[in-house]
Amino acid sequence: MVAYTGGLGENSIEANKAFDSATLPDAAREALLARIISSKVLPVVLANNKTILALEDGSPHPTEADIEKLTALILGPDNTDALEFIYFLRQTGISLDHLHLELLEPTARHLGLLWDNDQLDFYSVTVGVNKLQRIVHHFADLERIPPYDERRRALIMVTPGEDHNFGNQLVQKFMRAAGWSVSSLSGTDSQKAIDLVSKEWIAVVGFSISGRSHIEALTDLIKTIRSRSVNPYIGVMIGGPMVSQEPELVERVGADGTASNAAAAVILAKKILAQSLVNAADVNAR
Repeated sequence: MVAYTGGLGENSIEANKAFDSATLPDAAREALLARIISSKVLPVVLANNKTILALEDGSPHPTEADIEKLTALILGPDNTDALEFIYFLRQTGISLDHLHLELLEPTARHLGLLWDNDQLDFYSVTVGVNKLQRIVHHFADLERIPPYDERRRALIMVTPGEDHNFGNQLVQKFMRAAGWSVSSLSGTDSQKAIDLVSKEWIAVVGFSISGRSHIEALTDLIKTIRSRSVNPYIGVMIGGPMVSQEPELVERVGADGTASNAAAAVILAKKILAQSLVNAADVNAR
């Protein structure tokens, strides 16, 4: 019998001893092998194969291969295959939070990148994003909530004091194509935003931010929007290159999440809406 030595270095000496210890009782040899495998072999294998299991919280995570597979299934003719794949991943122990953050949103982001690179047309990306929305609906326990299509209402605007608009226009385009009613305001319309959320039910407010000098103004506006909104569970998402570089800005300004492109923003908005509806249903059931 030949001992495995690849990548183990001096640890292979102990492994060889185990295989050469023919004089040991069977139970003792098995115990020694189990100790070597758990303490020497597995750490090396996992270190060299990080996609197998993310160990920082002791639970499995989706891999890049999972994202690519779900993308292919989403672009296929039948959404059932995509749902079955999600169920399979759930059975492996991946949590719903990890599925949302590390599979559904990255898959939407991947679709957006394919569109950016002219590898998919806008129609295909839109169909894919809509399928992902239905998956979010399916796994967010929304079957017990009355029809809520009229609740898919968003306000998309730039941060107070800024005037860039191209990224916001893309987000609006994708969200409208995905069935959302979208209002838009400029960076000089902070008061209009406050008036709107205080009079009308808005599910999500999205901001793009590009300048560090406007962080405090955005933080103050988000606080006011939450305090004045007729929707007590209104969600806030932010985006822009600066957020991609400094994701901690999400927590700093008081937002609920960020998306790196327009397709991913649709899935994030749906997730935020789903969570707010579940929260509201739980409160009303008490």
